[in-house]
Amino acid sequence: MSLYICVFCKSEVDVDLVRNRIQCPKCGSRIVMKPRPPAMKKRVKAI
Repeated sequence: MSLYICVFCKSEVDVDLVRNRIQCPKCGSRIVMKPRPPAMKKRVKAI
């Protein structure tokens, strides 16, 4: 099982990839996104 986040209510959604079921248990939305770690910003000195 993979962990995703609902786009609308921001709750965690368990996705069952074996049964191919993706649906938020709180709001019923089928639109989810995979959480990503915060990106490191590269700072460049100004000239």
